[in-house]
Amino acid sequence: MDDSLGSGSRRSSPRRWALLAGGYAFGCATLTAFALSSMLGLFAEVIGLPAAFAMPLLAAPALVAGAGVWWAIVERSGTVTYLRGAAFGLFTALVTGGLWTARFVLVWGPEMLVAGPVPLLVGFVLGAVAVAGVLVGLPITYVRRRSRERSGAAATANSL
Repeated sequence: MDDSLGSGSRRSSPRRWALLAGGYAFGCATLTAFALSSMLGLFAEVIGLPAAFAMPLLAAPALVAGAGVWWAIVERSGTVTYLRGAAFGLFTALVTGGLWTARFVLVWGPEMLVAGPVPLLVGFVLGAVAVAGVLVGLPITYVRRRSRERSGAAATANSL
């Protein structure tokens, strides 16, 4: 048997890439959470997260959301484009932010979501992570495209 064929097919497995994208999204979300830690630390305290693990816990939904969104947007279509990669990052960030906003509403009630500076803070954080999400979606798309080229499924001009 030719082992190189088997290893190439494992390398480009859609399931494997979805899991890698989830791990990558978690790593990027953790870095973003640490970058915004002055604001997110208060949020974590308000919703009752332990201070020692607040930033990784805030990023945790990106692990599952990233894998699911990557599979739905990129792998299921079979076309790896930079636009789909940017959409992966954007939607993963918004799903993660949306889940934590929902957690805030469950803890404090919907009336607190519109009180004082809270809407401004939520909007700022969602906007910042949306931009970061678009930017972090591009490198994994590049790596995935290169992987497809090596495995024999070369990108075409139409997939740009």
